[in-house]
Amino acid sequence: MKFYYLSTIANKEGEFEIHHRECSKIPTFQERIYLGPFNNGQEAINQAIKTNPKSVICKTCQSTSMVPKFSRFSDSDSRQSKS
Repeated sequence: MKFYYLSTIANKEGEFEIHHRECSKIPTFQERIYLGPFNNGQEAINQAIKTNPKSVICKTCQSTSMVPKFSRFSDSDSRQSKS
C-alpha cells in the first residue's frame, strides 16, 4: 500500500496530478493535499476525482503504481505440472 497526494497546482494541461509519497516529482508540502493509502494508482484516482474531476496520475507514478504485484512467480512458474 502506498500513500497518495493530489497536487493543488495544475500542470500545463490544466490537470491536477496524483503522486505517491516516494515519487521524485511530488510537489512541496504546501502544494499538495493528502488523499490516503491505496493499493494502486487507480484507487487513488477514483478517490481524487470525487473532489477534483481533472485529477490524473503522474506519469512517473503511473508506470510503478497502477498494477499491484501479487506474486513473485511468473505465469510460466504457475503452469508447471506437479509430479
